[in-house]
Amino acid sequence: MSGHVAFTVRKAVAADAPALTVLILQVWLDTYAVHGIRPAIAGYVLDELTLARTSAYLAQAHTHILLAEADQHLVGYCQTTSGKPGPQSTIPDAEQAEVDHLYVHPRFFGHGIGQRLLADAELALQAQGIKQAWLSVWVGNARALQFYPRAAYQETAVSIFQMGEEKIENRIFSKML
Repeated sequence: MSGHVAFTVRKAVAADAPALTVLILQVWLDTYAVHGIRPAIAGYVLDELTLARTSAYLAQAHTHILLAEADQHLVGYCQTTSGKPGPQSTIPDAEQAEVDHLYVHPRFFGHGIGQRLLADAELALQAQGIKQAWLSVWVGNARALQFYPRAAYQETAVSIFQMGEEKIENRIFSKML
């Protein structure tokens, strides 16, 4: 895709769950299943990336989801959870939030969608009294490892994500809002 892409950002509603779930599956597999599908990936996807799970997130008061749409198609989303403490943080829990997911459809990379979703999510968090946002990035996601420092996030720690029997290294980034 070349040229400028016109898109809008809005808050997700319950009716968005099916399209959002499919976007999550597409971006997750494109990002994490770069060498194909192995049992740990299959198990995680089938257990965790479900319509029921997406619907549950949309219903949670402390979870906020913003969607990016281009030509009435879902092309990105950002999910945050307020009051979720980050590793090694000295900020009170109630003043922290995790940026759980920032996903953009691969064909829409480079059009400012991720930047806009993150900026809008940060503004919404600030309005809730959140003072620090944090997130984790898989060490194999070079695009994200470059993106977040450009958005003023600083690497603060390392964590391990357990997927089945596999241990997957992540980097923790945080930002004062």
